[in-house]
Amino acid sequence: MAEQFGKAWHDRDREWSALTAALTALSGGAGGVVLVEGEPGAGRSRLLAEAVAAAGEHGVVACSARADELTQWTPLAPLADALGATVWALARPDDTPMRLSARLLGEIEDRARRAPQLIVLDDVQWADPMMLAALQSFAGHLRDSPVTWLLARRDGTEQGPNGAAAARLFDRLAEAGAVRLRLGPLSGEAAAALAGEVLDAPPGDDLAALIAEAGGNPALLVALAEGWREEDAVRVRDGQARAVTERLPARLIEAVRDRLSGFSADTVGVLEVAAVLGRTFHAADVAELLGRTAAGIASAVREVVCSGVLTGGAAVAEGGELSFRCTLFQRAIGETIPASVRTALHRQAGLLLLGRGLDARESAVDHLLSGALPGDTQAVRALATAAGRVVDTEPAAAALIAEKALALTSAGDAEVPGLAVTRAAALLRIGRFDEATELISATLVQSPPPEAVARLRTIAASIQVLTGRGTQAATELDADGDAETRAVRLAALSGTEAGVTLAETSADQAGAVGAVARQLLADREWSGGRVAESLRLSRSAAACPVPELAGVPLPHPALVLADRLAQLGEFEQAKTVLADIAARVGQAGHVPLDAAVRVTRARIALWAGRLEDAVDAARGADGVAGAQAVLGEVALRRGELGEADEHIRRYRELTGHDAVTRTWLELQLASARLDPADVLVLLGTERPGPPLLLHPAAAGWLVRTALAAGDTGLAGSVVAEAADLAVRNPGCAPLAAAAAHAAGLFRGKAGKLREAVAAHGHGWARASAAEDLAGLLADENKPAAEVVRELDTALETYQSAGAVHDVARVRSKLRAAGVRRRHWTYAERPVSGWGSLTDTERDVAELVAQGLTNRQVAARMFVSPHTVHAHLGRIFRKLGVNSRVELTGLRFQVA
Repeated sequence: MAEQFGKAWHDRDREWSALTAALTALSGGAGGVVLVEGEPGAGRSRLLAEAVAAAGEHGVVACSARADELTQWTPLAPLADALGATVWALARPDDTPMRLSARLLGEIEDRARRAPQLIVLDDVQWADPMMLAALQSFAGHLRDSPVTWLLARRDGTEQGPNGAAAARLFDRLAEAGAVRLRLGPLSGEAAAALAGEVLDAPPGDDLAALIAEAGGNPALLVALAEGWREEDAVRVRDGQARAVTERLPARLIEAVRDRLSGFSADTVGVLEVAAVLGRTFHAADVAELLGRTAAGIASAVREVVCSGVLTGGAAVAEGGELSFRCTLFQRAIGETIPASVRTALHRQAGLLLLGRGLDARESAVDHLLSGALPGDTQAVRALATAAGRVVDTEPAAAALIAEKALALTSAGDAEVPGLAVTRAAALLRIGRFDEATELISATLVQSPPPEAVARLRTIAASIQVLTGRGTQAATELDADGDAETRAVRLAALSGTEAGVTLAETSADQAGAVGAVARQLLADREWSGGRVAESLRLSRSAAACPVPELAGVPLPHPALVLADRLAQLGEFEQAKTVLADIAARVGQAGHVPLDAAVRVTRARIALWAGRLEDAVDAARGADGVAGAQAVLGEVALRRGELGEADEHIRRYRELTGHDAVTRTWLELQLASARLDPADVLVLLGTERPGPPLLLHPAAAGWLVRTALAAGDTGLAGSVVAEAADLAVRNPGCAPLAAAAAHAAGLFRGKAGKLREAVAAHGHGWARASAAEDLAGLLADENKPAAEVVRELDTALETYQSAGAVHDVARVRSKLRAAGVRRRHWTYAERPVSGWGSLTDTERDVAELVAQGLTNRQVAARMFVSPHTVHAHLGRIFRKLGVNSRVELTGLRFQVA
C-alpha cells in the first residue's frame, strides 16, 4: 500500500509502516489507538484516507468522520456520523449524554463481534467535551476488543478550550500506550518529487528554489504546482519544468487565505504586518506598526507560533525575534494585502527601522524602496542619509540606494545635489567611471550649490586621473578646498615638479593629504635609489585608513609598500602588509582598490618565483595595467613570445602603466628576437640607473647584454651605478648581490659571481648569476665538474621559478658539457590526439602553430633542427595530420 503515496510520500514511510502494523494487528484481533498530528496541509487527511482505503485488504471494517466548528455544539456528533447515523436518529426522548454515549459504545461492541473495526476521526480539536471524554473512556474499555481508533488533530489549536482539551486527550492516550505520529515537513527531495508529479516533469533550478520556500508543506506545494499548471506558468524544456513568471499563482494565494481563515481577525492583522516586515522580524516592530504594545499582540503571536506558522515564540514576551517557518507562506500573505496598503506598510516599516541602527539599515532601505512614491520627501531624505552612511564601506549598496532615491525626485528638488554627490562617489569607488561622469555632467548643468559643485568636480578629477588626464584635472580643483579635494589635486600632480613641491609642504599634514604627500615623496626617493627613506615614508603613508583615500586616484600606499618589500626580497613582510591592506579594502568594498590588491598579490608571487600563483592573481584583474605586466613577464619566462607581445601591447595601452616596467618588459621581449646591439637601442641615450637598477636581475642582465653587443661603456656605467646603489643602501642584500653580479661579469671575477649566487634572494636573479658563473668557469677552462655544478644550480633554480625558456637553455649547455639531466616524468597518455603529446612535443607543436620554422623552433628550445624534425614527425603521427597547416588548424580547434 505504500506505493499509493507515490514518490513524493517517501518521507511518510515511517508513518505508513506504523498504520500498516496497526491494521495487521487489528486483523489479528488486537486493537489499539494511533494518534496523528501535524500542521495544516501536512497530509493528515490524506494519510487517514489511505488507511481507510487499505482497511479492506486486511479484513477490517473502516468508518470515518470529521469534526468541525459546527459539530462542536452537538455532543458526540462526529462519533455518531462515523457509525453511519446521526445523533438525532440515535437519541431517545429521555436520553442524557451519558446514555447516548453508552448506546454508541454498545453499537461499537456489537460491530466488533462481527468484524475488526477501524474508527477514524479527523480534526479532533473541534470535538465537544463529551466526545473527548468518551474517546478516552472507550479506548480503555475496548482495549481487549478488535477496535483501533485512528485520531488526528491539527497543530496550533491549543488556544481554544476544545483544542486544549484535545491536546490533553492525546497526551493521556499516548501515556497509556497509544502510537503517536507527528507529520513533519517533507524533505527537499520529496517536495521536489511531489511538485514534479503535479507538473509531469521534474522542476528546474528556478522552480526548485521556490519549492524549497514551501517549507516541505504538502498542501502548499500542491497548491503552488497546480496553480502554475492552471495558469500555464511553466514550460517543459530539456526535460525540466521551468517558470515563465515570478508571480505567485492564484491557487496558492487562495490556499493561504483559507489557512488564515482559521485564525481570528486580530491574529490575521498581526500576520499581515509581520509578512510585510519579512521572513524574520521583531514582535516589537509589529506592535509599533500596529500602534500597540508587544504584550498586546502576545496572544495572537502565541496562536500562530503554536500553529507552526511562526518560530521563536520564546522571545514574544520581550518583543524578540520571530521567523516565518515557511518563506512561501510569508510571501503569499503579503500578496493577500491590497497593493496600496502594502506600499504604505513598507514605507512605515522603512522609516521605523531606520531608527533601529546599522543592523536594521539594509532592511529599512529595502522597505523604503518598496514603499516610497515619487515626491515623498521624507523617504528620499531617509534614503539619502542611509546611502551617505555606507558610501565608504558598501559603495555598491550606496550607489543603488542613491539611484533609487533620485528616481523619486524631480529636477530642482533640494535633495538632488546631495544624492548625486553620494552616487557619483560610490560609482567612483566601484569603478563605474562612465556612469559617474554622465551623472556629474547632468547634475552640474542644474547649477547645484557651490559645495556640491566642488565635491562633484573632485570626483570628476579623480576619474580623469584614473583615465590618464591627471594634470588637466589638477588645474580644475581648488587648492584650498576640503581634504579630499586637496588630496586628489596632489595625486593629479604626481610625477611633476609642482607635485613634488606641494608634497614637501604637505607631508606633515594628517589624513589623506599627508598620506598622499608622503607617498609621492616616497616615490621620488625610490626613483633616486634611496631605499630606506622611501620605505620609511611609505610605511608612514600606509597607515592611512582606506575610506580617507577611497576617492583619491592612487594605489593605497600600503600596496606600494608591499610590492617594494617583495622587490627587495622581504617576502614575509610583504605578505603581512598585503594581508592587512587586503582586509581593510575588503571591508570598504572599493572595487578599484580591490583590483590593485590582486595586482600586488600577483607581483609578490612573481618576485617570489611562484609563476602559477602570479597568473591566478593577475587574471582576477586583467583589465588593470599591472596585471598585464605580470602576465607579460610570466609569458617571457615561459618562452611564450606571442602571448608576451600581446600582454605588453595591452600594458602600454592601459592607463596607469609604469615607464620603468614597460622598458624592462620591452627589453626582455626584444632580447628574445633581436641581436644584443639592436636590443640596447631601446634604452636610448640615457644610461640606466634607478629605479630600473632596483630590479634584482637588471644590473646583471644589462651588463651581459652590453658585453654581448660590445658596448663596454654601457656595461661599465651599469657596474658603477649598481655599486653606487649598494654603497648608498648599506645592508640591502638585493642591491649588494646585483652589484656583485654586474662587477663579476664585467671584470671576469668568479668570486664576485659566487658572492652574487649566495646573496641573491630572488630565484630568477640567482639562477642568472649561477649561469653566468658557469659560463665564466667554462671560459677559464676550469674543471667540468665546477661548470656542471653551477649549471645544475641554475637549472634547479630556474625550474623552481617556472622559467621554462631558461631551463631549456641551461639543459642545452649541460648537454654541451656532456651531461644529460632527466627532465620528464612518466604519465598515462592516450595513444593519439592532443592529449597523447609529451610536454616537449606540445611545446614544439605550439611553436610550429605560431608559424616558426624548424630552425627558429630549435633556437627557441635550444635543441638542433634535426631534433625538432624528429619531434614533428611523431606529432604528425599522433595527431593524424600531414602538414604544418593542418597542425595549426587543429591547434586552434583545441584552443
